[in-house]
Amino acid sequence: MQDFEIHVEDSLLSLTDAPRGGALQRKTAFGEMPVRKPRAPRPDDLGIGNLVAHNKRYEIIRCIGEGGMGRVYLAFDPVLRRDVALKVMKPEVPETERRRFRREAIYGARFCHPSIARVYDMGAMGDPRVPEWFSMEYLEGSDLERVVDRARARGRRLPLLSILDTFRQILAALQYCHDCRVVHRDIKPANMFVTRDPNTRFMTSKLLDFGIAIDLDVQEVNDRLCGDPFYMSPEQTLPGVTLDHRADIYAAGISLYEVVTGLHPFGSLRDAPLGDIFHAQRECVAPPMSQFMPKSTSSRVAHGLDMIFERACAKDRDERFQSARDMLEAMMVVLTPGSMSAGVGLG
Repeated sequence: MQDFEIHVEDSLLSLTDAPRGGALQRKTAFGEMPVRKPRAPRPDDLGIGNLVAHNKRYEIIRCIGEGGMGRVYLAFDPVLRRDVALKVMKPEVPETERRRFRREAIYGARFCHPSIARVYDMGAMGDPRVPEWFSMEYLEGSDLERVVDRARARGRRLPLLSILDTFRQILAALQYCHDCRVVHRDIKPANMFVTRDPNTRFMTSKLLDFGIAIDLDVQEVNDRLCGDPFYMSPEQTLPGVTLDHRADIYAAGISLYEVVTGLHPFGSLRDAPLGDIFHAQRECVAPPMSQFMPKSTSSRVAHGLDMIFERACAKDRDERFQSARDMLEAMMVVLTPGSMSAGVGLG
């Protein structure tokens, strides 16, 4: 191995040959100082640039969900000794859905927030007919859409303080996404999951499904409409419009309306043509949220929620809350315990 001597001159380093076999010396203002030779690589060094491969094994317990594009299994990781949700793509899935599947996995692995479902690993099976899968944290509980449906079926409403706690976590997660320059584009109660922390058993909420999310630093013009029509912002319904994070604020406002009242603001259009739904998102004003709230609700809370919905769902995005944090702060002001009379939230 060639030895080198390091000279320090005018804050610049230059390398010159040292005598063969001589000790490495560092010339400094304090004289020459010995420099340790780089140690020889050890057998257990991985080496920079090398790839490390491993075989991941999961024990499949049962199928817990199925959609048109894939299945979800409850599985057990015997190495880390934890349950996981294993999402497996079905055979012959269109490439557009494959991209969505991969995007959901990548964002779930990239983000690090307590209210965003974590993705652990991604891979491909040996069988080419089932090409891809990813594992993520297993969540016991239910999405908020089902929670609202069950409450409505019993003639009840969700307590406002519970709604505040759920949206506090979801909006914090949304703010985190926006700080990362990512727009979710599919905010709705079905993608808000209510569960319990497996260790503390405290109730917690998670934001799910980043399959159609976009990175604002790399996004292209919105020439293909994506999202759930009943939660899409006015600008999302128009091709060729560049989107930003305020599209998610609009969808959060629609979701809040639905969770508080048990009704979608444009629910009368459930069976209407797609064009009519888009027109409603762009032009129609929904009835005030307070119109469908219990009479026992204090006027301050009812009026405050009306104002939050009106601002979150302004047709002009410049008139909306400019961040998820702003919307959360408004909710915290309105939905404090002192603002609500006893029994509010139960129909």
